[in-house]
Amino acid sequence: MLRISSACLLACTLLLNWSASAQSPAADKPNAPAGSSASCSPARYCAESGRQLKPETPMAAPKVNQVFRDPDFGSRMVRVTDESGVGGELAGFSFGSNSSAETNEWGRFNPSLGPNGGYFFYLMTGGGGAVLFSMDAVTMQITPHCGSLRMCRLSKGGTFSYVDPNILYGQFDSNGSIDAYNVATGKQTTIYDFSKCPNLPQDLSGYPGAISNSGDDTRFSGYAGSKAQGGGTQVTFYDRSTDRCYWYDTATGRVGGSGMAAAQLKAGLLAPPAIPKLSSTSGSLPAGDYYVQLTAGTRKHPDRGETLPSPEAHIRLNSAGGIAIAAPELDNPYNMVLDGYNVYIGIAPGQETRQASVAQVQSPYTQSAALAKGANPPKASTAGYNVHNARLSRDGKVVKITPQNGAVLYFWMPGTTNVSVCSTNGQSHSPDVASFCGGHTVLGHTHLINPGGLGSNTSALIRPLSDLNNITQRIPDDISVPRSDDVHWSWNNVDPSDTEPVCGAYTRSNPRLQGDGTLNPATNPVLSIQQAWDREIVCVATSGPPKVWRFAHHRATGACNANGKGGSCFSAIAIGNVSQDGKFFLFNSDWDWSLGNDRHFPGCPTSGRCRVDGFIVELK
Repeated sequence: MLRISSACLLACTLLLNWSASAQSPAADKPNAPAGSSASCSPARYCAESGRQLKPETPMAAPKVNQVFRDPDFGSRMVRVTDESGVGGELAGFSFGSNSSAETNEWGRFNPSLGPNGGYFFYLMTGGGGAVLFSMDAVTMQITPHCGSLRMCRLSKGGTFSYVDPNILYGQFDSNGSIDAYNVATGKQTTIYDFSKCPNLPQDLSGYPGAISNSGDDTRFSGYAGSKAQGGGTQVTFYDRSTDRCYWYDTATGRVGGSGMAAAQLKAGLLAPPAIPKLSSTSGSLPAGDYYVQLTAGTRKHPDRGETLPSPEAHIRLNSAGGIAIAAPELDNPYNMVLDGYNVYIGIAPGQETRQASVAQVQSPYTQSAALAKGANPPKASTAGYNVHNARLSRDGKVVKITPQNGAVLYFWMPGTTNVSVCSTNGQSHSPDVASFCGGHTVLGHTHLINPGGLGSNTSALIRPLSDLNNITQRIPDDISVPRSDDVHWSWNNVDPSDTEPVCGAYTRSNPRLQGDGTLNPATNPVLSIQQAWDREIVCVATSGPPKVWRFAHHRATGACNANGKGGSCFSAIAIGNVSQDGKFFLFNSDWDWSLGNDRHFPGCPTSGRCRVDGFIVELK
């Protein structure tokens, strides 16, 4: 049974008059050192939490390292990069946050980093790779951290340690390894090579997936393989405290690993069709007995998946004729993308061979000619799914897997055959699949947050991984948030009880919105702001009374240029990343198409593609 709880917003909210401070000569001065105020903390921000409409005040992009205040909310901000590049390299490149807000781009606060302590963090570049920086925790001054890195960048991004402020985890040498890079010393070590994982079904060459780590840095999950994202089918897990590795082959639904015999899963595989429905028709098949089995296909890349065969159906033709076979009956609780079906026919039980492949699963088939030689039905299913990405819960016990082909999420407990499933396409109609896991999700220690919703609008939902139907709405029903307001949640600051706020940036992403070529939000729908949180950086309370804190307008358009459609440029969506202590938020923005041309696509702001840069906002 679906259980949904909701609470009302606080009747009184703290409204700060930021306009005076934004115009004050002291506006650019640093605030008090982090942690000096008992009244403002990441769990109890002092930022505005009202719901009045806040139009975006026009503002030119500041220079790099010039600390400024958002003119509408008063939060301190700083620009990290510009068109000149970094360290004499990468001029004209775009610089943005990791495309997955679930990745941890921030190192822990390091008290020995500079006079006030600080943080390491990184930005991705438009040409690939990641550039490292450090930031002073009080002055917010940014320093590139090139070291001996070629072109001032790592070949790939990664995820920072939750224990050591200098360690960045990733797959820097091989798609099949877990590597640790020390940002301070430049030393790299390999923690584990997945080629050592017992009975790993396939190698992990090809597409470099990603590594995610538990809160104590003892457990890691990964995925990789195939030629591009969404083509691999291998999810891996390693526990360095026990030196055990486990794997999940999502194509065949098999799991195995250290001290574990390979086992077959039920979840994540399309079941065989029901017994075929047959009838006689005209044709030239000789009279006699015929036996028919069907298999269904799932759309996978680069190969097509195929189920095990259906139960065997029998028909006798008393004279020459044909066999009319109805479209297969399928149970598809995981909303997989189907890719037709195969027809196997024989003249004796268990002797079926493939006679046809039907492109549309809804279409019937008629066998009217003599049987031809063909392949036998498969003895193992490959009707699983490709992996879009995989992320580890902070307690290290659950891997969340997002498929490339299907409308569900899978939650695997490594070392077991336990897999839970949740629909990303609204309410599930299967008792084995939970509901309302749509949108961009993020894991805490034992909970999942997503911006799904129960109706035409979206919300912020939180649920325990142990009971995926036990949903609590953190944005109540009385607030209308259009589904076109996309948000990628970041929860690097989460505590073991999963009660710290979750942070993100709402961006208009309706692909039907067409810009009019101007910077006028009154006429350009891509720039229009219609309600609170529209085009804003916010944090949402995950416990206690529902509350949304508002920090700044991110000025990211989500469109390639002023004439482009909304959501037409993924890199121009304000995907962001909250620091581990919840005090800063890193995000990318094209600053309303004002940062110049992408080096390969000139014409900004009216055509081509506009650059994006990294920005940081202080959360107080």
